[in-house]
Amino acid sequence: MKQLFSKVLSPTDIEHRLAVPSEILWAFEFDQARRCADFEVKDKHGQTWEFRCSTRKKDFHPKPVVSKGWRKFVKDKGLQAGDKVVFYKDVEGDSSYRIITMKKVFKLFGEEVWLPS
Repeated sequence: MKQLFSKVLSPTDIEHRLAVPSEILWAFEFDQARRCADFEVKDKHGQTWEFRCSTRKKDFHPKPVVSKGWRKFVKDKGLQAGDKVVFYKDVEGDSSYRIITMKKVFKLFGEEVWLPS
């Protein structure tokens, strides 16, 4: 599994949609006409979640976001601003996606310590 990205969630990520880095667009099979890619993600319990990654119509800065299915995931997982998500993709096998949610528990020697939630 290759880590696509990790992100500490902002209030906007929690309340509306998850902004994701443009650098990971290679990891999705985009429908160019609709400018989106639907994909399934499994959490640590093996539950499957359906998400949609979409971009703006302007090519100069696509600003990708995960929208469809994201709010349900946030609600069901009890995520809050300040929590972290980590997305992975299996680049050698079946091209499946995984997601891990994490909560910050404390700082140790100035470093934040995160545990899977």
